[in-house]
Amino acid sequence: MKALGHLGLLLGLLWAGAGLLAQTGQVRGTVVNLDGEPLVGATVYIPALKAGAYTNEEGIYSLNKLEPGTYEALAFYFGYDTLRQEVVVEPNGFATVGFALEERLVYTNEVEILGQKTGEIQKTQVDIGVTSISAPEIKLMPSLGSADLAQFLQVLPGVVFTGDQGGQLYIRGGTPIQNMVLMDDMILYSPFHSIGLFSVFDPDYIRKVDVYSAAFPGKFGGRISSIMDIKTRNGSFSKFKGKLELNNFSASALIEGPLGKPGQNGGGVSYLLSARNNFLDQTSTRLYPYVNNGDGLPFNFLDLYGKLTLSDGVNYASFFGFSHTDNVNYGFPADIGWDSYGGGGNFQLLPSGAGAIISGTFAYSQYATALQSQSETFPRRSSIQGFNGTLKVGYIFNSVDEFAFGTTFLGFSTDYVFTNSFGFRTTQQASNTEAAVFANYKKVIQVNTTGGNKFERAVIEPSVRAHFYNNQSSIQIEPRLRAKLNFPGLSFSFGTGLYSQNLLAAVSDRDVVNLFQGFLSAPENLAYRVRNNTLQTAYHFLGGVEAEIVPNLSTTVEGWYKGFTQLTNINRDKIFAEDPDYITELGEAYGWDVILKYNTRKTYFYANYGWAKVTRTDRIQTDNPRTYPPIFDRRHTANVVAAYKTGTFDLVDSERGRIKPKFDDNKWEFSIRWSLGSGFPFTQTQGYFEKLTFLDNGAQTDLATQNGLLGLILASDLNGGRLPYYHRLDASARRRWVIANQMLLELNLSAINLYNRKNIFYFDRVRFAPVYQLPVMPNLSVTLRY
Repeated sequence: MKALGHLGLLLGLLWAGAGLLAQTGQVRGTVVNLDGEPLVGATVYIPALKAGAYTNEEGIYSLNKLEPGTYEALAFYFGYDTLRQEVVVEPNGFATVGFALEERLVYTNEVEILGQKTGEIQKTQVDIGVTSISAPEIKLMPSLGSADLAQFLQVLPGVVFTGDQGGQLYIRGGTPIQNMVLMDDMILYSPFHSIGLFSVFDPDYIRKVDVYSAAFPGKFGGRISSIMDIKTRNGSFSKFKGKLELNNFSASALIEGPLGKPGQNGGGVSYLLSARNNFLDQTSTRLYPYVNNGDGLPFNFLDLYGKLTLSDGVNYASFFGFSHTDNVNYGFPADIGWDSYGGGGNFQLLPSGAGAIISGTFAYSQYATALQSQSETFPRRSSIQGFNGTLKVGYIFNSVDEFAFGTTFLGFSTDYVFTNSFGFRTTQQASNTEAAVFANYKKVIQVNTTGGNKFERAVIEPSVRAHFYNNQSSIQIEPRLRAKLNFPGLSFSFGTGLYSQNLLAAVSDRDVVNLFQGFLSAPENLAYRVRNNTLQTAYHFLGGVEAEIVPNLSTTVEGWYKGFTQLTNINRDKIFAEDPDYITELGEAYGWDVILKYNTRKTYFYANYGWAKVTRTDRIQTDNPRTYPPIFDRRHTANVVAAYKTGTFDLVDSERGRIKPKFDDNKWEFSIRWSLGSGFPFTQTQGYFEKLTFLDNGAQTDLATQNGLLGLILASDLNGGRLPYYHRLDASARRRWVIANQMLLELNLSAINLYNRKNIFYFDRVRFAPVYQLPVMPNLSVTLRY
């Protein structure tokens, strides 16, 4: 026993000594530009230790297991001056160092060797099913009026828009209610205006957009199809800037700048204000008298946004708010209006005494809409309001591995009223709360090559989410997995997961185009349900191959499947009072996409082709279920976007020679977009009749004197018809002038539907005539930036 005691003491001393010898430190922080925007893929390097790391999507880097001491650290990024700073590494300590890089003014012969190039496989990221969009890409698109995110989304793989005038967004088999839109982690309930060409976002304040079309990770939840994660940029911390724009359809303005003197490392206090007003209903009748038989386009909207940011160069806190209004006065087939407003704040904190990255959001938003349709006796209305919050803690290991966990909580209330064609009224007023915890882990598996370098062989991203629905007294455990296997010039990716949601939409499956978007909570009682709760649920499978063929060209093939194991819909076949208000449906969606993207400084080319099939099966008759294609079931889609830039602004300084202008852009820019889509399904009209109502006086109704309503006889085969193919060509030409190196003037001449294709918008059953989507429409836009 005495010998064992001595052995234990010796082992303890050896363990403690090894711990002392292994004491290392960590340096982490951010790399941003002088405006405070993160530089993704920037390098931080300590030459004395031969240790380096790249920044992630938020501009954060982490150098681990560093020998204690005082060193010089370098931060560099292509097109920016290298910045050197002293860092002190303490045993078991955490040093936080921020770098604010200044854009290089003098042209050099430097070759771009850093950052992610188009055509290179991102070997440390599982990006299958994710499309990342930047503001410059959005502005490349030929646009009707100003550039807009909605117009770029229409060309993404798996995305379907049902119309230029009143279309909705569908992503790989999911309806709008099944697609969550987040702006700085705040839930937005109506991100697109009634005219399908415009979102509520000005691209000039967008930093990036990530569209998860399937198999999204555990940090996201509460939807069963897709996620659109929008990050806005901060106002400039270094200088006052602005934009004024006027075109045939709208006017917009944006101002930003610092409040007070800029702080160190890119920090300080900044603001950003944006306003956009669309007046199509006023200008279209004069400028385009041939549209809609001289009635013009009855759309108008107003978007307001503001943001205030406080930062020390590494940590920040932001406060933001928005207001959106939208009105459509068709008369036939419907009049509709909605408004939405909200606000919130978020923060990011890198504590100096710990290795964690802490971030959080709290926000409130509201949406209300009303529709009066000529085919419905009574108006529909719906509203939703609520709050959501997130708190997340993350860690970076070995400069590339990441682990994050957190919690999400939200509460909302809904108010909905709808009366069907038989006079039965469906109402719901409900309040609900939800909460979730999640954990995401990313492990990069590296192997040594024959040359002694490390190669990222594989990436594994398991995650899990536990989501609690208070009104259901239900906890949904949702495991997810995303993975990538890399070879030289080739990678294979995979994703899967379980998903659930509470909200459901109240839209008519018999409408060719839906202008109305109603919100409902999952009902407490659901007829013909297939699960032990009334939540909507789904599972996803996603697989893909990415290849490096030639420089600057990325080639991707993705196949996907979504099984909707329980969907909830309004029972529009309700005839008797005892019939259920809601019914259960099953769904299935699957397809594949091929994507090509080529990008250089002067040339941009993007093309894709997709095949998809979407079906729904209602369970009104459990012994004979009815399967039908929903209104967004488009079998074939193809898109091509191309742009070319030429002509540079040459400025010469007497001391420094040729220097970059303040606006680093080209004099000329030409772009085109061509889209093709097979026809949407619709329910065919069989005939008409006079519909007599008994809603006012019941059995005492005088049928002899009543003026009945126009009734429609529809085919029993739901959505059994198909509209013709849709295709359209858009083009634009831009010319820019730099004025005294202080202002940029841009003229943009564009046109949509250049060869004036008659694409059917919907068939007006009352007038028995087709209504077409937008004809050829030229537009002149003038933009001044300073």
